[in-house]
Amino acid sequence: MFFFGFIIFLIGAVVGSFVDALVWRTKERLPIVFARSICTTCHAMISWFDNIPIFSFFILRGRCRSCQTPIAFRYPIVEAIVGVLFVVVGYAHRFSVTPEFIRDAFLATLLVVVFLYDFFYGEILDRFTTIPAIILFFASLVFGWATPQSMGLGIALGAGFFFAQFIVSKGRWIGGGDIRLGAFMGVVLGWPNILSALFFAYTVGALVSIVLLAVKKKKMTDETPFGTYLALGTFATMLYGDRMIAWYLGFLR
Repeated sequence: MFFFGFIIFLIGAVVGSFVDALVWRTKERLPIVFARSICTTCHAMISWFDNIPIFSFFILRGRCRSCQTPIAFRYPIVEAIVGVLFVVVGYAHRFSVTPEFIRDAFLATLLVVVFLYDFFYGEILDRFTTIPAIILFFASLVFGWATPQSMGLGIALGAGFFFAQFIVSKGRWIGGGDIRLGAFMGVVLGWPNILSALFFAYTVGALVSIVLLAVKKKKMTDETPFGTYLALGTFATMLYGDRMIAWYLGFLR
């Protein structure tokens, strides 16, 4: 089990390296498929031995070999986090390579992309939510992961909840990306787990905002990349939604 978990971590770290490149290349509108890794500053090609997840950063002492520009510490952090998330997914599936494990590993990767893109650029792109939601909807029907009714209710609540806020605030509180992310969450989680994810996201978001306000790192008028909290809530509920709901109900009793 330890060996398999270590292999999964390594695979996740490699995927995390791709995630970093995907986020940056998407923002810069650069080709993604079959594109060689390049330095974000001097655009020099990165050799394979300088592109080993986590390790290369420390071997290079955090600097590009060509231009000596400091490499952002976020890169090895993201690689390590995705590696850990893959292990968490593997543990949830008892380290068995099943269609469900592949699905959840893919969704974990996608949620990290949503988290990073919203955190750094304040956007939630349709290509990371709408298209995967459509694919997952039909895959769920084929594999029997969820019923149309469960996903339909999840979509109605997830998208409808944010659409109502969009209408009331005239687009000041919520953007279109949040609405489509809500629909994506509905497909992934279905009913009633979508409720748990929304509760988790708003609770964590409120706590983090209070801390940031207290330490004066944030003002009341500042915008919050809420897609980051929704991504966290979706991942947690995706794996442990039933336990979370049971805990909520037990707490209410």
